[in-house]
Amino acid sequence: MKKIDQLMQDLGFNKNAPDSVKEAFIKHLIKASTGVNVITPSEKREIEENPTRIVQFKTPQQLSFGFVEEEIPKPKTGKKAVS
Repeated sequence: MKKIDQLMQDLGFNKNAPDSVKEAFIKHLIKASTGVNVITPSEKREIEENPTRIVQFKTPQQLSFGFVEEEIPKPKTGKKAVS
């Protein structure tokens, strides 16, 4: 089994890329392979530094818009059907 740095090297990943890009790539690999959404270290640090900016959603709510289906009259053309 390969380590993550070997995988990144095999895929041609730039060694000098910013840490945030590396984290995003690893996060994507984890999500694609397991379906689990993980929090990266920089995201965790951001949450700890700014707890008031982070919005915690409780339960999803279904939105409704109250659309009313209206009957639109078809425009009348001066042509008659030929039989």
